[in-house]
Amino acid sequence: MSPKQKRARKAQLISEYRSCCWWCHKQLSPEELTIDHLKPKSKGGSNSLENLRLACYPCNNSRGNSLYPPRRLFTPAISMSILCLMLCK
Repeated sequence: MSPKQKRARKAQLISEYRSCCWWCHKQLSPEELTIDHLKPKSKGGSNSLENLRLACYPCNNSRGNSLYPPRRLFTPAISMSILCLMLCK
C-alpha cells in the first residue's frame, strides 16, 4: 500500500471501528494506531478492508505473522478482565 492508500484505509477503519485497538480495546489517537492484517500478508492475506483492523503497536507487534490474537492478552489478569468485559455485555 502506498502512504496515501494507507491513510485512506486507516480513515475508513476509524469510521467503521472507532479509534481503539481491535485486540485490547484501548482508546488511542489515530496516530498511535497501526494497521493490522487479521490474516497476515505472509500467509496470503490481502489489504482488503475485510482483512484489516486497527491495533496498538504492542498488540500488532506481539502478533507478528500469527493467525491468533496477541500473546500479551493471555496473561491471567488481562484474560480475566477480557472475560469480565465479554460477560458484562
